[in-house]
Order: sequence, then structure tokens, then C-alpha cells
Amino acid sequence: MRDPVHDPMWATRFPVPFGIAALLAFLGVVGWQGPVTGAVWLHVMLAIGAMPLIVAAMVYFTPVLTRSGTIPMGISLLPWVAMGAGVVAVWAVSGSLWLVAVAVPLVWLVVVVALGWMIRRAARAFGSPHPGLYWYMAASGCLLLGTLAILVAWMWPEAWAWLRAIHRHLNLLGFVGLAAIGTLEVLLPTAGGYADPQAGLRLRRDLKYAVMAVMVMSAGAAVQSVWWSVLGIGLWGWVVVGLVRPLLGHVSSVVQLGGAAVSLLGALLGFCVTLGSALWQNGHVSVELFVTWFLFPLVMGALTHLLPMWVWPGMPTPQRQRAHQVLGRFALLRAGSSWLGGGLLLTGQLWGVFWIGGLLLLFLGQVAWSLRGSEKS
Repeated sequence: MRDPVHDPMWATRFPVPFGIAALLAFLGVVGWQGPVTGAVWLHVMLAIGAMPLIVAAMVYFTPVLTRSGTIPMGISLLPWVAMGAGVVAVWAVSGSLWLVAVAVPLVWLVVVVALGWMIRRAARAFGSPHPGLYWYMAASGCLLLGTLAILVAWMWPEAWAWLRAIHRHLNLLGFVGLAAIGTLEVLLPTAGGYADPQAGLRLRRDLKYAVMAVMVMSAGAAVQSVWWSVLGIGLWGWVVVGLVRPLLGHVSSVVQLGGAAVSLLGALLGFCVTLGSALWQNGHVSVELFVTWFLFPLVMGALTHLLPMWVWPGMPTPQRQRAHQVLGRFALLRAGSSWLGGGLLLTGQLWGVFWIGGLLLLFLGQVAWSLRGSEKS
């Protein structure tokens, strides 16, 4: 067994278990048929599955965005602390609500340490940090505020309904949304094989609009105002249009290329539809659409591109190329199945879970197949 302190590969491989854990959390939620509330399953997917993966991705990319050093061993433990906080959060919403007072400080610990580390790395960066780093900082700030909202709601039950709405939207559109869109600005052109020389400029210019959109839509959900949502959707629309414009001349080649780019493009379209759902849900975005049309394609697309790079870092290798090919197969089918399953669930057809469960099993099988022999590398 390798000693991680003396293993040069550990810093690039450490996000791998969090990607697999996220897929297993998604599959567990889809496969379970017992009497559990929607809040429990949402926290299993987001707090145990998505949050540690996003924290791991932030930690992984920060040295790249700042062109500075390697990842300290202590910082690489933050996703594990985030996963522990997620387990406590699920326990809290399962009935032991007092555990909110434990889960929230754990999340704050992760966010404060991660933000402090990112700020220090930005100050020591060779040149100016890549503007994508500030999207990660903003996403972390939304997670901080979102967990604060639910802590206050626990202490002030009379305000539970509107503070819970703020908590949900700051986490969905703020933490997950800002981290995802900030990453897609760079990841989508890379996976799609086209150039986007204005990505850095847009990231620097559009962050303020994206943050305003998150805050406006969170407030709109709290007061159940469609008009606040219209303003927030308009602000998000400005950001997404800028991201999509360079892609327009390459859609056919991206679809033909398939793989990660197709899943990521499907996730981006799903994000737009999810935003629009606030217009017919009194300011609340549809959680079903967020998970099935945005989160699932996003995670599968990101892992299709990043997992082989995490396992086989450095220069391209035959193993990495083979893994990309294995993971890229059936990408269009997976994206379509996720959309179809989400649509069925939204219309009350519960058998849509079979579609979603099937695609998650398919992708997990592809992950296992693509990683054959990785322990020898």
C-alpha cells in the first residue's frame, strides 16, 4: 500500500472516490422504495453526494487556477469532512432536527478553511488568478449563507418556511449552480474541442450578474414572487447566453464528438429549464428538474472528462484514452434517459425511476470498466 505523503499521484487522484460516492448516492436514492421523505433523499444526493464532490473539485482546481504549488494533505481532507457533515445533515432531516446545530458548524469549518486557502493561494499566484477561482469563492459563500439560513430557521420556527426556501435556493442555484457554471465556462469548450478565447473575460465580467441572480431568485422563492424570479432568470440568462454563444457554430461537431461534451451540453440546457420552472411554481425552482435534468448529466459529463485525468494524470496515456472512450459511450442515451426520467417523475409517473436507475447503473458499469488496471498505474 502506498504512503500518500510520498506518493506524487495522491494529490491528483484524491477526488476519485468522491465522484464514485456521488454516483452511488444518486443510485441509492433512485433505488430505494421505502417510506422516506423527499427532504431526506434530497440531502442524500446533495449533502452526501454532490457537496463532497464539488469541494474536492474546488480543491483540485485551485492550484491550477492560481498556478501555485500542490495540495496540502490537510486540505485534501476537506471533502471527507464535508461528507461527514452531509451524513449528519441527513440524520437531522430524518427526525433528529437538533443535529442541525452539528451539521452547520461542520459545513462552516469546510467553507472557512477552503476559502482561507483559496485566498492565500490567490495572493501567492504567479500572475493574476484565473477568474474561475472567484466563482468557487462565491459558491462557497452561498453555501455558508444557505446553511446559516437553515440554522436560524431551526432556532426561529415561525420563519421556517421562508428561511428554508432561501436555504434551498442558495444551495441549489448558489453553491451547485455557481460552481457548475463557472466550471462549464472552461470545461465545455475543452471537452467539446472548440476554442473560447473570451471565457476568462466573461467569467470576470459575469460573476456579479450570476450572484445577483442567485440572491434575487432566493428572495423570490422566500416570498413566492414570480416577478423576482423573472428578474433572476433574466440575469442568469445574460450569463448563459454568453457561455452558449461561442458554442453555436460548433453544435454539430460537439454532438458528433459525443462523450463528455454531450452530457455537459444537456446539463446546461437542463439548468435553463430548471430556472424557468420558477415561473410556474411561485418562485420555487423544481427540485425534480434540477436533479434529473441538470445535476445527473452534469456529474456524468464532468466525470467522463475528469475521471481519467484524475486516475492517469500528466501526459496522455493509452489507458487514459481508453477510459475516455469507455466513459464517452452512450452519452447521448444517458442524457436523454435522464431527461425522460425527470419528465416522467414531474408528471407523476413514478416508473420514471427505472429509466434513471438504469442510466446510473449503466454509467457506474462504465466507470468500473474504465478503471480496470488503474491500481497498477
